[in-house]
Amino acid sequence: MPATAPDGELDSRKIRRVDPGVLRQAPDESAFARYPQSWYLLGSAKQLARGPLSRQVLGLDLVAFRTESGRVVVMNSRCSHLGADLSRGKVVGDCIECPFHGWRYSPDGRCSRIPNMTSIPERARQTVYPVVERHGLLFFFNARIPLFPLPFLIDDTPADFVAAKPVSFVADCSWYMVSAHGYDSQHFATVHSRKLHGPLQVDCPAPFARRSRYRADVLGAAYYDRLLRRFAGSTVDISITTWGGTIVTISGAFKRAISRFMICLTPLSDGKTRCDVIAFAPRANTVAGRLFAQTVGLWIRRLFTGAYLIAETESLGSPRYNPLSLVHADSEMIDYFCWAAELSGPSENPSHGTA
Repeated sequence: MPATAPDGELDSRKIRRVDPGVLRQAPDESAFARYPQSWYLLGSAKQLARGPLSRQVLGLDLVAFRTESGRVVVMNSRCSHLGADLSRGKVVGDCIECPFHGWRYSPDGRCSRIPNMTSIPERARQTVYPVVERHGLLFFFNARIPLFPLPFLIDDTPADFVAAKPVSFVADCSWYMVSAHGYDSQHFATVHSRKLHGPLQVDCPAPFARRSRYRADVLGAAYYDRLLRRFAGSTVDISITTWGGTIVTISGAFKRAISRFMICLTPLSDGKTRCDVIAFAPRANTVAGRLFAQTVGLWIRRLFTGAYLIAETESLGSPRYNPLSLVHADSEMIDYFCWAAELSGPSENPSHGTA
């Protein structure tokens, strides 16, 4: 379990170097949770219009459904009776009904009806996971109680923005290698052609959050960098905040534009990581504004952001974590690895689950 400060934030004393001249010991690979307790992108809310949605993610068999009252529920999909798949059942009122024997489960996971029985056993219940519907997308937390609210860009409100359809790709490395990029100052120059004006500014702005900020010149020769310099500006202020190790919110403030996006990381069973990138644009109040900002503008943001990140992934191959190879230039990244290793994983991974 993670060491926590009184307010629930990971203890900052465990993620700071006492002496700048002394290199911290990077954690062993076994210290990282396979599936950290955090928020994960589950899918599009539109998919629920066709009925219960089945998902296999993080070693879990899940079903998501919308009740007749409009509430979205995510629970273990294997019926506590004989393990039938609830995603093949149907929604009845606010319950989901098992296709095998007609057992019905309420949004809290408790069985509310067993045909031809008046008494329902206490064990007849499903594990229910916290879920948030935002910008037409479904996010769930892989524990019964979320450790922190579903994050968004710091100082911004979700209702003020619209989101583009996610751009998805798979990185051939672990989730903590992907999220460590925000604290790897060397790669900003070699991979992204960014010249930093100074060292990274790193802090913890909220519980279970770690942030990196820097100012840089855009020097790249790729088409998106050339267009950025011409239309947005040649210098950018970047803020990267990692939440629970799996949600990364990023804002880039240029002279004439601001880029905002989120990266949702999902560890896969083969050690790779699925990356879903969601670009945001300010919500417009006029017809003309919606036509541009929420269509053309959002499309441009999605195109640039996706190209930028996919190009990075394709250029790196299959990087692997090696704590013994890290050097003094990796100090901020080592601190990040220490922070990420303190994040907890699920204490159990039940096939049926109990509330």
